[in-house]
Amino acid sequence: MFTVLTYAALAFLIDQSSKQVARRHLQGVSWGRFVRIRHTCHREQFYDRLWCRAALVAIWCLAVVSAMWLHRSGVWLQDRFAILGLGCALGGAAGNLADILRERQVIDFIDLGWWPVFNLADAAIVGGLVLALLG
Repeated sequence: MFTVLTYAALAFLIDQSSKQVARRHLQGVSWGRFVRIRHTCHREQFYDRLWCRAALVAIWCLAVVSAMWLHRSGVWLQDRFAILGLGCALGGAAGNLADILRERQVIDFIDLGWWPVFNLADAAIVGGLVLALLG
């Protein structure tokens, strides 16, 4: 489980760092026609309610405990790619959760034009879950 938490911490740090860099240095940067850096904030009304934020923290903690249980059972999440994916998903979720707790919104900055603006935490969650389920 230490490896999962290491990957989660790494995903969290990369996410938080990328949001700071995008906010301060990369506003309006484009890579061709396909990728543009555009700082936006995803805000939901329930982020302002203390009990909702507490529920999100509880859900994240439940996900961590569930993942630990599945791994220790020896039935699932044993493959190294599954462990990497799980760590990425948990770290990405922690990154978005940190935004919600700190700023009452999620910071997004990757704009593909044809998809809603997202961040590296979102990519870590989706990619990590795919790795974990396939692993």
